[in-house]
Amino acid sequence: MKNTFSFLVIGFMFLAASCSSNEEAGGNSETAADASQNVQSSDLDDSTYQEVEEFTLRAVGETLEEIAFDKDTLEVNAGSVVKLKLLNEAVDMPMLHNVVFTEPGKYKQVAMAGSKVGASGNYIPLDSVGVLAATPIVLPGQTVDMEFKAPTEPGTYDFVCTYPDHWQRMHGKLIVK
Repeated sequence: MKNTFSFLVIGFMFLAASCSSNEEAGGNSETAADASQNVQSSDLDDSTYQEVEEFTLRAVGETLEEIAFDKDTLEVNAGSVVKLKLLNEAVDMPMLHNVVFTEPGKYKQVAMAGSKVGASGNYIPLDSVGVLAATPIVLPGQTVDMEFKAPTEPGTYDFVCTYPDHWQRMHGKLIVK
Protein backbone atom coordinates (compact mmCIF):
# COMPACT_ATOMS: atom_id res chain seq x y z
CA MET A 1 0.00 0.00 0.00
CA LYS A 2 2.86 2.37 0.85
CA ASN A 3 4.43 1.71 -2.58
CA THR A 4 1.18 2.44 -4.37
CA PHE A 5 0.76 5.68 -2.43
CA SER A 6 4.39 6.71 -3.23
CA PHE A 7 3.87 6.06 -6.92
CA LEU A 8 0.67 8.11 -6.89
CA VAL A 9 2.38 11.05 -5.16
CA ILE A 10 5.35 10.95 -7.56
CA GLY A 11 3.02 10.63 -10.54
CA PHE A 12 0.90 13.56 -9.34
CA MET A 13 4.00 15.75 -8.82
CA PHE A 14 5.26 14.86 -12.30
CA LEU A 15 1.86 15.65 -13.83
CA ALA A 16 1.62 18.98 -12.01
CA ALA A 17 5.13 19.97 -13.07
CA SER A 18 4.55 19.09 -16.72
CA CYS A 19 1.23 20.95 -16.87
CA SER A 20 2.59 24.23 -15.55
CA SER A 21 3.14 26.85 -18.23
CA ASN A 22 6.63 27.60 -19.42
CA GLU A 23 6.16 31.27 -18.61
CA GLU A 24 5.28 30.51 -14.96
CA ALA A 25 8.59 28.73 -14.65
CA GLY A 26 10.31 31.88 -15.90
CA GLY A 27 10.88 30.33 -19.33
CA ASN A 28 10.18 31.62 -22.77
CA SER A 29 6.97 30.56 -24.52
CA GLU A 30 8.53 31.01 -27.97
CA THR A 31 7.89 28.02 -30.22
CA ALA A 32 10.46 26.39 -32.47
CA ALA A 33 8.80 28.01 -35.48
CA ASP A 34 9.14 31.44 -33.86
CA ALA A 35 12.76 30.77 -33.00
CA SER A 36 13.64 29.76 -36.55
CA GLN A 37 12.51 33.16 -37.80
CA ASN A 38 14.82 34.94 -35.35
CA VAL A 39 18.10 33.60 -36.80
CA GLN A 40 20.92 35.96 -35.96
CA SER A 41 23.16 37.10 -38.82
CA SER A 42 26.16 35.52 -37.04
CA ASP A 43 24.38 32.16 -37.39
CA LEU A 44 24.64 32.52 -41.17
CA ASP A 45 28.39 31.86 -40.93
CA ASP A 46 27.50 28.29 -39.95
CA SER A 47 28.02 25.96 -42.93
CA THR A 48 24.40 24.85 -42.61
CA TYR A 49 23.38 28.16 -44.14
CA GLN A 50 26.14 28.47 -46.77
CA GLU A 51 25.39 28.36 -50.45
CA VAL A 52 26.62 25.13 -52.05
CA GLU A 53 27.57 24.98 -55.71
CA GLU A 54 28.12 21.58 -57.34
CA PHE A 55 30.10 20.82 -60.50
CA THR A 56 31.33 17.81 -62.42
CA LEU A 57 34.62 18.27 -64.26
CA ARG A 58 35.67 15.58 -66.72
CA ALA A 59 39.25 14.85 -67.74
CA VAL A 60 39.10 13.53 -71.31
CA GLY A 61 41.56 12.29 -73.92
CA GLU A 62 43.99 9.39 -74.35
CA THR A 63 47.09 11.23 -75.65
CA LEU A 64 48.92 14.43 -74.72
CA GLU A 65 47.43 16.04 -77.82
CA GLU A 66 43.86 15.10 -76.84
CA ILE A 67 43.82 15.71 -73.08
CA ALA A 68 41.59 18.45 -71.74
CA PHE A 69 39.05 19.31 -69.09
CA ASP A 70 35.53 19.31 -70.54
CA LYS A 71 35.00 22.80 -69.07
CA ASP A 72 37.43 25.67 -69.28
CA THR A 73 35.41 27.97 -67.01
CA LEU A 74 33.61 27.48 -63.71
CA GLU A 75 31.60 30.31 -62.11
CA VAL A 76 30.90 30.48 -58.37
CA ASN A 77 29.74 33.04 -55.85
CA ALA A 78 32.32 34.43 -53.46
CA GLY A 79 32.58 32.44 -50.24
CA SER A 80 30.28 29.63 -51.39
CA VAL A 81 31.01 25.98 -50.70
CA VAL A 82 32.12 24.29 -53.91
CA LYS A 83 31.53 20.56 -54.32
CA LEU A 84 33.45 19.25 -57.29
CA LYS A 85 33.43 15.76 -58.80
CA LEU A 86 36.47 15.04 -60.99
CA LEU A 87 35.95 12.16 -63.44
CA ASN A 88 38.94 10.75 -65.27
CA GLU A 89 37.36 9.33 -68.43
CA ALA A 90 40.67 8.04 -69.81
CA VAL A 91 41.28 4.32 -70.28
CA ASP A 92 45.09 4.15 -70.57
CA MET A 93 47.22 4.12 -67.45
CA PRO A 94 49.50 7.04 -68.39
CA MET A 95 46.48 9.37 -68.27
CA LEU A 96 46.57 10.33 -64.59
CA HIS A 97 44.96 13.63 -63.63
CA ASN A 98 44.21 15.95 -60.75
CA VAL A 99 42.80 19.46 -60.46
CA VAL A 100 44.45 22.22 -58.45
CA PHE A 101 42.80 25.61 -57.88
CA THR A 102 45.26 28.50 -57.71
CA GLU A 103 45.54 32.20 -57.10
CA PRO A 104 45.17 34.35 -60.26
CA GLY A 105 48.01 33.84 -62.74
CA LYS A 106 49.76 31.14 -60.65
CA TYR A 107 48.67 27.96 -62.46
CA LYS A 108 51.87 27.52 -64.50
CA GLN A 109 54.12 28.16 -61.47
CA VAL A 110 52.10 25.71 -59.37
CA ALA A 111 52.16 23.06 -62.14
CA MET A 112 55.94 23.34 -62.50
CA ALA A 113 56.39 23.03 -58.74
CA GLY A 114 54.00 20.07 -58.72
CA SER A 115 56.18 18.20 -61.19
CA LYS A 116 59.05 18.47 -58.72
CA VAL A 117 56.91 17.16 -55.84
CA GLY A 118 56.24 13.94 -57.72
CA ALA A 119 53.78 11.10 -57.35
CA SER A 120 54.25 10.66 -53.60
CA GLY A 121 52.82 14.15 -53.12
CA ASN A 122 50.12 13.79 -55.82
CA TYR A 123 52.03 16.43 -57.84
CA ILE A 124 50.60 19.10 -55.52
CA PRO A 125 53.06 21.65 -54.13
CA LEU A 126 51.23 22.32 -50.86
CA ASP A 127 54.02 24.60 -49.64
CA SER A 128 53.73 26.65 -52.82
CA VAL A 129 52.18 30.09 -52.69
CA GLY A 130 49.03 30.10 -54.70
CA VAL A 131 47.40 26.70 -54.06
CA LEU A 132 43.80 27.15 -52.90
CA ALA A 133 42.47 23.57 -53.13
CA ALA A 134 43.38 20.33 -54.86
CA THR A 135 42.32 16.75 -55.54
CA PRO A 136 44.66 13.80 -55.33
CA ILE A 137 45.69 12.01 -58.53
CA VAL A 138 42.78 10.22 -60.21
CA LEU A 139 43.53 7.03 -62.13
CA PRO A 140 41.82 6.26 -65.47
CA GLY A 141 38.18 5.39 -64.95
CA GLN A 142 38.12 6.73 -61.39
CA THR A 143 36.24 9.61 -59.79
CA VAL A 144 37.15 11.78 -56.82
CA ASP A 145 34.99 14.26 -54.91
CA MET A 146 36.32 17.38 -53.26
CA GLU A 147 34.82 20.24 -51.30
CA PHE A 148 36.33 23.66 -50.66
CA LYS A 149 35.28 27.20 -49.87
CA ALA A 150 35.47 29.59 -52.82
CA PRO A 151 37.63 32.67 -52.30
CA THR A 152 35.77 35.53 -50.66
CA GLU A 153 37.41 38.06 -52.97
CA PRO A 154 35.76 38.28 -56.42
CA GLY A 155 38.12 37.74 -59.32
CA THR A 156 39.41 35.31 -61.92
CA TYR A 157 41.31 32.40 -60.40
CA ASP A 158 42.79 29.39 -62.19
CA PHE A 159 42.59 25.61 -62.14
CA VAL A 160 45.10 23.18 -63.63
CA CYS A 161 46.14 19.53 -63.82
CA THR A 162 49.63 19.40 -62.30
CA TYR A 163 50.56 15.93 -63.58
CA PRO A 164 53.80 16.43 -65.58
CA ASP A 165 53.29 18.00 -69.02
CA HIS A 166 49.50 18.25 -68.64
CA TRP A 167 49.29 21.89 -67.54
CA GLN A 168 49.71 23.23 -71.09
CA ARG A 169 46.36 21.76 -72.21
CA MET A 170 44.50 21.13 -68.96
CA HIS A 171 43.80 24.46 -67.34
CA GLY A 172 40.90 26.83 -66.96
CA LYS A 173 39.37 29.75 -65.08
CA LEU A 174 37.45 29.85 -61.83
CA ILE A 175 35.41 33.05 -61.93
CA VAL A 176 34.38 34.21 -58.47
CA LYS A 177 31.48 36.70 -58.50
